[in-house]
Amino acid sequence: MGLQIKREVKLALTAIVAIIILIWGINFLKARALFDRNNVFYGVYDRVDGLKVSSSVIYRGYSVGQVSAIQFAGDRYDKVLVQFTVGKDLQIAANTIAAIQSADLMGSKAINLIPGDASEYAHSGDTLQTELELGLMEQLNKQLAPLKKKAEGVLVSLDTVLVALQNMFGNDANGNLQGSLRSVSRTLDNVEEASSTLNELLKNESSRISNILENINSITANLEDSNTDISRSLDNISTISDSLKAVNLAHTVRSLNGLLARADSLVMKINDGKGTLGGMVNDRDLYYNLTAVSENLNKLLVEFRQNPKRFVSLSLVDFSSGKTDMNAYGIVIAESDVALPLNAELYLKYPNLEEIRKNGKYLYLIGTYKSLKQAERNLGNVQKSFEKSYIVKID
Repeated sequence: MGLQIKREVKLALTAIVAIIILIWGINFLKARALFDRNNVFYGVYDRVDGLKVSSSVIYRGYSVGQVSAIQFAGDRYDKVLVQFTVGKDLQIAANTIAAIQSADLMGSKAINLIPGDASEYAHSGDTLQTELELGLMEQLNKQLAPLKKKAEGVLVSLDTVLVALQNMFGNDANGNLQGSLRSVSRTLDNVEEASSTLNELLKNESSRISNILENINSITANLEDSNTDISRSLDNISTISDSLKAVNLAHTVRSLNGLLARADSLVMKINDGKGTLGGMVNDRDLYYNLTAVSENLNKLLVEFRQNPKRFVSLSLVDFSSGKTDMNAYGIVIAESDVALPLNAELYLKYPNLEEIRKNGKYLYLIGTYKSLKQAERNLGNVQKSFEKSYIVKID
């Protein structure tokens, strides 16, 4: 009886162990632990591309769990809900991304947990953000698509070039091609001949070309030196144009027309010999007499300027003593080998300038004095304007 009881116990224990092993095996095949203490997460995908139950869940390159269930979701089954487990000791950020990617070259899929940067952790039962990475073939096709498009364009262009070459070298175009080649040959011969002629011309005319370039450089230098004068002239032109713009041109033109009409009438009267001026203009004897008087007067002025003492003798009479005292000293501000013309700038600026000839030179005095002391007292003031002025004794 005791042996029988022991045999039944053994059979019962064996059956229980077999059932446990069966349940564990079924759960293992379904990627479920017998005593599941892992965290469960979910992800919703448009497609899973070969992901299956028991596929690995990878975190930073290390397997941390398995896919436990896959089922359709949505009203029209347009989504796929994936359930996967992760070890309870692993804490992942709330914004971690569950990306389906290729696990090997054979096309196996796995879920790769891409860590997020959130400060909060995901809890068991949460639905994570999802992402579907392209497979190896899809990535290859994506990279090759632009190359394929470019290759197709190159083939089309090559076909067009081949067709054009075929038409060019066909029997009908052979004569035209030969004629074109002969024309090109003649053109090259003409270019060579023109080049030789140009070289010969440059060799023979090199000196003239150098002179021309030097003249051009001189002109540009003069223009650069005269830049200030040109700018001033342009400013003057601009001022004149502004002044003309401000003038009432209509009134001015009317006044000018009236003036021209009166001048025309006056000229007609003069031509007709009317009036005193008309008589003078039409009297040729009067013209010759006036010309002669002008020439004589000019000669007289020249002689007077060169030898003033022949015409004028200036003296001061001391009535108390009855003696005559001429100015004996003068201050010279300029000297010249030839006499200055009467319209010289120095004459225009100093109308009272006196000219004397001494030691073969023309001296120009700005003042004359009776004594040397008077001349020396005024010399300092004159030297402020003429540094090289000096005192000379008048003979």
